[in-house]
Amino acid sequence: AAQALDFRDYSFGTGVEKAKEIIRKYVDFLDIDRPLYPDHTNMKELVKSGEILEEIENLVGSLE
Repeated sequence: AAQALDFRDYSFGTGVEKAKEIIRKYVDFLDIDRPLYPDHTNMKELVKSGEILEEIENLVGSLE
């Protein structure tokens, strides 16, 4: 999803922008063919860590 956002010339919401910023710390923009399993593994670990949720909640408030 972050890749799709990179192609859009649009201002996204605060939470979406923060999520993309965090994702890009772990997964680079895909501009050349490369094996995707490292990206998949990094994203799986990122989601499990709760970092995205924590950072967004710090920014916009609780999502629960």
